[in-house]
Amino acid sequence: MATISKAVVKSIKQYGEDVREFIIEPEKYSFFDPGTFLQLALEEPKGNRWPDSRNFSMASFLNDDKTIRLVIRKIGVFTTRIFNELNVGSTCYLKYSFGDFLLPFYDNVNPIVCIAGGTGIAPFLSFAEYLKSIKKESRMFLFYSAKNMEELIALNEIKRSIASANLHVYLTREIHSDWHSGRITVDNVVESVSSIVNAHFYICGGEEFTSTFKKQLTALGAENIYTDEW
Repeated sequence: MATISKAVVKSIKQYGEDVREFIIEPEKYSFFDPGTFLQLALEEPKGNRWPDSRNFSMASFLNDDKTIRLVIRKIGVFTTRIFNELNVGSTCYLKYSFGDFLLPFYDNVNPIVCIAGGTGIAPFLSFAEYLKSIKKESRMFLFYSAKNMEELIALNEIKRSIASANLHVYLTREIHSDWHSGRITVDNVVESVSSIVNAHFYICGGEEFTSTFKKQLTALGAENIYTDEW
């Protein structure tokens, strides 16, 4: 059964012009799997009616602070309301957790290859936290694309959680000496694994980003492909 809880915004961090990270503390903090999502509402639920809301991946795993991180891009009416109405100390309402974008708990050996476009990094932040907590972070490979350095979300945390040899960052609109320029290609991704068939490929980004990688990986023989489309 889903947990429904009032929550308070503890901190906000800006990434570029239209992306923010919200750290939110729910009154009822319940277990959730890495990779799952919640529904966020700005109005208090009345009776059995759940108010207008939007789905957001939880960009963190269970922690001692009992907080949940969300990464939100302002792209429409509801997310504009979030940016305008949620400040530090503001309240909102959460219903969680949902979704099947889950790690392969039946396989503790083969690589976990994550391909993120922009705010699609969100569920992979929870993957990284979880895998580090069980000392399995060496299994995770991350291919992360953003417009520029300003929009790289939680980069220092990512660098602490993922081995440098497994971290591949691409900037599509900026040149930086530490990272790749241009877009991620499927060849970049498959070079990281010894067996395309056995590896687990997770894709999260825009519709075209997700469908392109899924189609290309399937054509190359990948069998374990999981998408989180938004």
